[in-house]
Amino acid sequence: MKIYCEPGALSKELRALQREGRIELVHFPYDPDSRSRAIAPSAVLSDAQWRDLNTTWDELGGTWEDLKGSEHLNEILRIVRPENLRDALHLDSAYKTGCAAFVTVDRDILDHKEDLEKLLSIRIFHPVRDKAELDRLIRPSLP
Repeated sequence: MKIYCEPGALSKELRALQREGRIELVHFPYDPDSRSRAIAPSAVLSDAQWRDLNTTWDELGGTWEDLKGSEHLNEILRIVRPENLRDALHLDSAYKTGCAAFVTVDRDILDHKEDLEKLLSIRIFHPVRDKAELDRLIRPSLP
């Protein structure tokens, strides 16, 4: 199961589940200083500008043609508002990567959780407040 996790939302439990092979954590460093050794920048890119990529061309391993938003990007931007472009890019990358869940502490995303989940068919979680719910998604046999 792929889970898009912003570095600020990464927990010891999620890292442990990744080491166990239960989940695959993905991310892309659209935000400056948003790299984490525990999460490779492995998410599929969205419609970003070079200044949003915070990476080298060699790490991208693609072409500018690959940097296209999904069919939902405009609606994501409408929901989270255009001034939160990087939040929209994270969400669109999660969608394009086929993630089942998105873990974040970002209010611009969490405040619109219901609309975004409906649009993208991705569950959105706060790492602390929604911990039990996220655990049930990852390990459905939990009570």
